[in-house]
Amino acid sequence: MELVFIMLLSLIIAFTVAILIRNIGFEFHKESKEKRISQRYEECIIELEDKLLKVDMKDVNKINAILEENYSQLVGYEFYVVDENGRVISSSTPAMLEIDKVRIIDGARDYQISKSDANVFKITGCDSIKNGYYLYYTYLYFDENDTRMVAGALIGAVICFFFLIWGRISYISTIRLSVDKMTQGDLSEKVPCCYKNELRGLAEDINKMAEALENEEQKKNEFLTNISHDIRTPLTTILGYLNMIKNKNYDSEEALQGYIRIMERKGKFLASMLEDFFQYSKLASHDISIKYTKLDLNELLRQMKEDEEEEFLAKELKLELQLYPEVIYCMGDPELLARVVGNLLSNSIKYSQMNTSVLMKSSIEKVNYINYGVFSISNVPQESISEEEVSRLFERLYKRDNARKEEGSGLGLSIANNIIKLHGGKIEGHFVEERLIFKVYVRMQKL
Repeated sequence: MELVFIMLLSLIIAFTVAILIRNIGFEFHKESKEKRISQRYEECIIELEDKLLKVDMKDVNKINAILEENYSQLVGYEFYVVDENGRVISSSTPAMLEIDKVRIIDGARDYQISKSDANVFKITGCDSIKNGYYLYYTYLYFDENDTRMVAGALIGAVICFFFLIWGRISYISTIRLSVDKMTQGDLSEKVPCCYKNELRGLAEDINKMAEALENEEQKKNEFLTNISHDIRTPLTTILGYLNMIKNKNYDSEEALQGYIRIMERKGKFLASMLEDFFQYSKLASHDISIKYTKLDLNELLRQMKEDEEEEFLAKELKLELQLYPEVIYCMGDPELLARVVGNLLSNSIKYSQMNTSVLMKSSIEKVNYINYGVFSISNVPQESISEEEVSRLFERLYKRDNARKEEGSGLGLSIANNIIKLHGGKIEGHFVEERLIFKVYVRMQKL
């Protein structure tokens, strides 16, 4: 929008200057009437009259040949050879057949300026040739300077435009240099924010992108550090017990079986963690195919409750289920959606206060004219959590510091979020009245 304004401003400035220059020229030309008449006369009238003096004025063909060959193409001129009564004998244009007799006066000169444009003028002249024959001529100046003025104004507008936007062009070069530094890995580089236009918006967006990439890089580094710790801890335990078994550092068969059970549990944890990494990688790269099937959301939640209820009881938690009274048919991959429910339930088991309830509910909601099957899982967390932290729980590679003590990859909610996105739905997190609520939207089957 600013470029359009600058171009219009450039045109206004250029044409204003051109008109002022032309008007100065008008004033000069107004004072040079005799000079204009003299220029036209010397330009071709003298030469034409000399040629006509050398021919027989009754030889019309010869006169026609002179006018057609040399003078019919002159811009602005009209030539007439007439007798003393104004009858046209020959002319460079068929515009008139007769000229008013009162105009046929030897040496007559008439000069007229247009009332609307002082640079448009007309010269009329008449000279006696010989034997009662005259050369009557007119010259009309059609303001050729206006054409030159327009061309000059356009060129001036272009020059003015580039002069006005030169700072913007230089600023674009500055942005490019900053982007080059960012592409070379210097994400701390910031584009200076100048002007109040689209370029400033571009600079701000680039800075936001660089900041996001820098945060992402930092999160990846933190993630790798945390994952290295999470993998090293159970691996160290397994290797330690293997060494004890190898050296027979145990007192009884019961102690040996205890070591084996611990190694088995740690091994399963490592396998589960690696499976999360593999699943997250496939989902993030969209290297996964969704097998859409018509499924009953209520039935899915009912089955998940039956499968997980015993584990909740072992953790002194109560798993409750409130189902929508009607069947909710959704389109999705049953295995992937079961993974979403399982991840959310697993999160509730890890971080719920003891002797509290975890509630699963189903419902139907319409959002932007689209019907969604909705299920929510809510629990009472072990400690309060801010809305900002809730909004970050589904970020890639995010894991709360105080959750490091719990076994897990920290990818469960990210995996759930990616699965729902692939289904065209969404997950929302809220903290309401001491309960952490995860709400999942899955598109219903079209009737």
